[in-house]
Amino acid sequence: MHRFRVFIGSTFEDLQVYRSIVIDVLHRLEVAVVGMEYFGSQPEGPADACVAAVARCQAYIGIFAMRYGSIDPISGKSITQLEYEKAQQLRLPSLVYLLDEARQAILPGYVDTGASAGLLRAFKDELKKQHVISYFTTPDDLAKKIVLDVPRLAQCAGAEVRQSELTKIVAAIPRIDWLDARRFEFLVRELGPLADEIPDKQVLREVLEFTLSGDRQAAVFLLCRTSHPDIRNAIDFAMKVDAVLQAVVARGMRAPDERRLSQNNPS
Repeated sequence: MHRFRVFIGSTFEDLQVYRSIVIDVLHRLEVAVVGMEYFGSQPEGPADACVAAVARCQAYIGIFAMRYGSIDPISGKSITQLEYEKAQQLRLPSLVYLLDEARQAILPGYVDTGASAGLLRAFKDELKKQHVISYFTTPDDLAKKIVLDVPRLAQCAGAEVRQSELTKIVAAIPRIDWLDARRFEFLVRELGPLADEIPDKQVLREVLEFTLSGDRQAAVFLLCRTSHPDIRNAIDFAMKVDAVLQAVVARGMRAPDERRLSQNNPS
């Protein structure tokens, strides 16, 4: 039985960490991954090699951030776009993920400007017209979406993935689904005056979720885009929030021991 073969298309340097975690998830699902990590030396030019690799696959996953990618001198398009267009020409079932620009920071060196930025905008506009887009923030956030979407992708391609692995993988990805209304209000009370610095409760919830999942960079970036536009203030505020949350966790860990001591030494 042939393994379900998926091509991962993206720029490389800026999304290397994202690609790595996605490849790991797909391997654990026993999906065969095709991408630039496995090309090695080839007689064809880079554009021809990439397009040929897409043609050997049953499905396509596209991950796009703020770089358009290396330009093919013949077509004038990026190799990443040529890969995508080949997948669409072959009618491969496709999943497309765009970086959530409002909720995730990107290093300036990984943001295209000038003509490349214009080409990237046009390409993203086309993607949004042709697909139901999913937006991602952290590598773990993208991995979680991939885990949930790949079985449907495989079904569209007439293949299967190991469903028994899904629960294990999802469980291994940081989740903060337990932050319901009651727990959120508890944390708001614990934050005290700090909570008042973020008037929008949904933004405050997202800041707490990012911090609890260990993604302080995303929390700081969200603060910069909303309540704390100065980066230094945003970092200081995020550190204060993190300190409060750590104190809550530490207090919760001490509580069982304190109860046992109280029971063993009644006054």
